[in-house]
This record gives sequence, structure tokens and C-alpha cells, in this order.
Amino acid sequence: MNTPLSIDPRATRIITTLLRAGYDACCVGGCVREHLRGVPGADTDVATNASLTDIQRLFPDAIVVGKAFSVARVDGIEVASFRQDGPYSDYRHPDYVRLVPTIMEDLSRRDFTINAMALRLDGTLIDPFGGMADVQARVVRFVGDAAARLREDPIRALRACRFVGLIDGVLDDAARAAIVALRALLAHVPRERIQYELNRMLLLEQRARALFLLEELGLLPLVLPRLAALVGVAQNVVHAEDCWTHTVLTVQHIGKRNLRLRLAALLHDIGKPRARTTDERGADHFYGHEHLGVPLAQEELRELRYSNAVNAYVTEAIRFHLHRMMFVPEMRDATIRRLMSSLTALPVRDLLRLQIADLRANLRQPYNAGELRALLRGALRRIRAIEAQAHALKITDLAIDGDDVQRLLGVPPGPTVGAALRHCFAHVLQNPALNTRPALAALLRGFQRAASHNHGGRP
Repeated sequence: MNTPLSIDPRATRIITTLLRAGYDACCVGGCVREHLRGVPGADTDVATNASLTDIQRLFPDAIVVGKAFSVARVDGIEVASFRQDGPYSDYRHPDYVRLVPTIMEDLSRRDFTINAMALRLDGTLIDPFGGMADVQARVVRFVGDAAARLREDPIRALRACRFVGLIDGVLDDAARAAIVALRALLAHVPRERIQYELNRMLLLEQRARALFLLEELGLLPLVLPRLAALVGVAQNVVHAEDCWTHTVLTVQHIGKRNLRLRLAALLHDIGKPRARTTDERGADHFYGHEHLGVPLAQEELRELRYSNAVNAYVTEAIRFHLHRMMFVPEMRDATIRRLMSSLTALPVRDLLRLQIADLRANLRQPYNAGELRALLRGALRRIRAIEAQAHALKITDLAIDGDDVQRLLGVPPGPTVGAALRHCFAHVLQNPALNTRPALAALLRGFQRAASHNHGGRP
């Protein structure tokens, strides 16, 4: 095959410099795979038979990013020496690497055939393992012995799911059998690496395919054990799909490429198995699952080393995902303002997107896409109108602050100040016109009288 490769001009300059100096060099990895798929934009990596010392000599500004693996970054492009890996005693890193003279030897150490190709600047494809045929057939297949590749690095089981989703393809039978047989090796993988692979799955166009495969291979309990409890849990008559299928469809329907929002969709119903009850007619219910789901999601997120900010966003989405008041035309604006004021980590627009995806994932009562878009547009109009009125949506938006409360009520700093501000804020949410200093002063006087009466004359 001789198809010119459109690559980053920086990589072209690097390869040209190496070739002129007498070394071999070519593009490798994902950029070759995506070129064959006709998908632009993949990062370009360069492989060469030049040593790290040679690379530094030819490119004085090169930054060494992996001395043990002979990898440098040149003008933002990763440049690595051809190499073979030794045994992987820790299931992650090779015990040693040795440099090899040919690209063919280098490609033999890679994980999947679709990633084990190289392309020269003239368009010559180097494809010793049939990667091009697998790209065309949309098959994910290990290079060489599947079990050996997994023992080297068990994270490749998750990467297999991700690449199936990426190419919207299928998993080779030998790869499937090896992953099922060796899936317990994932216990050796640091949780941060599992998080990384899960994140990349969630950002795929065909993320549902990757997630369904994750469960089919028995990997879900090793990645998200509490979420795995959703598999096979039937829902009530409102839903045709079980909890896991509904969850995956909800993730797929999050159109915005927002990792936090898709993670929230993945965990939004995690509390359903624990909330499940059956009434006297045999109907299942999941009352309160949004509240039971919060601590379960927090545990999953902490174990996968997500940040506190991500944890707060996702758990707030779970807690509020059933609050669909913005879709109800007759709902008062004050009620919507109260909801908006309750959200501290989750943008209200993201809550809307989650709710729409949740509705779309209901297969028994499918919602017309046009109707859902109309619901979303209507809700967004109401939100924009409320925001445009510059109403107080959090306590710090009040026209008074704690110092004003102390001065007007003659009280020292303490819990009374906070209680007074909350009292004022509750009234302002109900009636935004009260957010003026005179009106709030009157509310404070009423608060003081009520507090004095309740405490026998003491404020």
C-alpha cells in the first residue's frame, strides 16, 4: 500500500531529519490506524532505530520523557527508539528493554494488530500482523499470543473493550477467551490506570459498545463492583430494559462530550438494587434510589481515585436526577430557583442533559426525539429567563451579608448570623423583589422577633 499520510508537519520534519542522518524512521501506532480508518486528528508518534543519545544529538531541544524506554519528546511529538520488552514482573512495566534495529521487531511487542503498523512518509505501510485487514473488518485482535500479551499488562483487557468501541467493531474469539480466563489479573493494575481507561471509554462515540463488552467479559465487577449489581435487575413496568441496559443507554444518549456528565449517567441509578422493593401485586419499586446511590457512587469514585470535584459533581447529579420540575410548564419559577440554588457542583444545564438522556433510554415508553428537544429548549428558556433577571440564587447573592446582620440585629458572629441569612434567602427565593436592603432589614426584624419569642425573650 502506498497512500500518502497527512501528518503533523512537525513529525514530517523530525522523520526527514532522521532519514537524512542515515537512520530509519516512520509513523507508528494510533495515527496509522486512524489514517486507514479515514479519521483525522490522531496524535502522531515516531519510531526510529536512532538511540536516545542520537535523538538528543540531532534535536538539542529534545525532552527525555522515558530514559529507560528510550523515549523523548521533540517539538511536542513523541519519538521512541525501536525496542523489545523483557518480562513484566509487575504486570505493568517490562523488567528491561533492549533496542532493536528494525521496525518489524518493534511492532511485534505491541498490543493489538490494529496498533502494530507503521507508515513511511512515502505511504508505504508496514503491516506484519494483518492490522490493515483487521481495521477493514473492524476486528480487535492481539498481536501473537493473547494470553502472553495480557500477562505482560492486564490493562490490555480494558483497552480491548475500548478499541472495540473506538472502531465500532468486534473482539476476536481468541482475545475474548484469553480475557475471560485471565481477567483476575486486573487486580494487579493500579486503580488510576483503570480510571484512565474508563474515562477514554466514556468519551467514545460508541461508548455503549465498549461498556456492554466490559460486562460481557466479566470485567465490570473488577472495575465498578457496586455498579455491577445493576446487571440483570429487572425494572418495573415503565421500563422494558434491565437496570444495566438502561444505564448504558443513558450514557450513550449524553451527546455532549463531557466526561463528568457521562460518568454521572453511568452511576445515576447505582442505588436501584438496594432500593428495590416489591409490592403486594408483585410490582417492583425503587423508591429513594437516588439517595441510596450517593454513598455507593462516592465509594466507586474514591476507589478509582477520582478528584473531590468530580465526586461532588457526580453525586449531586445522582441526588437530583429525578427532579424534573423544569419540564412542567405550570411549575412556579420560585420552585426552579430553589432547585438552582441547591446545586453547588453541578451546572443546571448538565442536570437537564442527564434527565433528557434518562428519558431517551426508556425503551418501553420511547420519547419522540423532537418532543424531547422541545422539552429541553423550553426548560433552557426558563432557566435563561431566571438567570437574566439576576435573582439571588445563592446566599452570597443577597443584598446584605453577615456584617450587616450583626449590625442590624446587634448580635456577635455565630450561628445566629447564618440562621438569619438563611431565613432571608428562603424568602428571596420565593419573592426575588425582597432582595433589597430595606426589605431584608424588615425580614431580619421579623426573624429577631420570632427568635426572641421562641427563646423566652433572648434573640
